[in-house]
Amino acid sequence: MPMETYALEIAETESGEGITADVYDEAGTIAASTRANYADYDLEADRDDGPPEPIERETAADVTALDAQFERDDGGFVFRVLGDREELLRARVEDDEWGLARVDG
Repeated sequence: MPMETYALEIAETESGEGITADVYDEAGTIAASTRANYADYDLEADRDDGPPEPIERETAADVTALDAQFERDDGGFVFRVLGDREELLRARVEDDEWGLARVDG
């Protein structure tokens, strides 16, 4: 396969209930995607100024399979793009920067 450019876009969902991470190929088609729901981690958006700016990253790779994954730690989410099981990109969403807070209760 030839080298292709992939773009990762991490954004809050339109409903404001989570985060999506989409990987686009050169044609603009979603090649891989994952989603983190805030409620699954006892989080909610706690801000008055609208959704945060999306995070965008690009990479070029010669791969046959793509995957998007995320992990949660104490202060945020780490999104990874894998190509043929090797990490191509990594981006972090910090709770503080995105205005995410623990749900009381």
